[in-house]
Amino acid sequence: MRTRIPTIVLTCCALAVGVASAQNGRGRGPDHKPGSADSHQDARPQLMWWANEQYKQELKLTADQSARIEKVFESSMERLRGDKDDLDRAQATFSELMERPSAPELDFSRAVDRLELARYNVSKERTTMLVRIHIILTPEQRKGLEAIRKRNDQRNDPRNDPRNNGDKNRPH
Repeated sequence: MRTRIPTIVLTCCALAVGVASAQNGRGRGPDHKPGSADSHQDARPQLMWWANEQYKQELKLTADQSARIEKVFESSMERLRGDKDDLDRAQATFSELMERPSAPELDFSRAVDRLELARYNVSKERTTMLVRIHIILTPEQRKGLEAIRKRNDQRNDPRNDPRNNGDKNRPH
């Protein structure tokens, strides 16, 4: 069990950025080109890595696994969109209260409770999706996904960019 926890965490990390990008409308689909202008921004496997032929081959994903992951992703994204809408509304309410010069503390307390519950719901749904995807993958595929993430991290690390004049100690 102890060896599974780090694997789950690493897989979640590899996927979390993609989900966050999708929530913000900046996801990369299977047509995303690795050399494009925004590829340097994201060191993680692209959002829909299970639909990318290169990743599917490297991870030896079956058609059934890809379809199952897609189903998990789509159903979770529907719920995440609703949760994200709730979060946006709670954030707007809280921000409005912050603008009021003398809002009652009870109003703040209720707004904070709603805001934190909304954040929790987004996080819980995202994590649940990642666990469901994790279950579909074999241990070897999880290791492969982590290797892809590490490779992309290294390739996309600004300190490894020759345009930075080799200054690896420069703060980022």
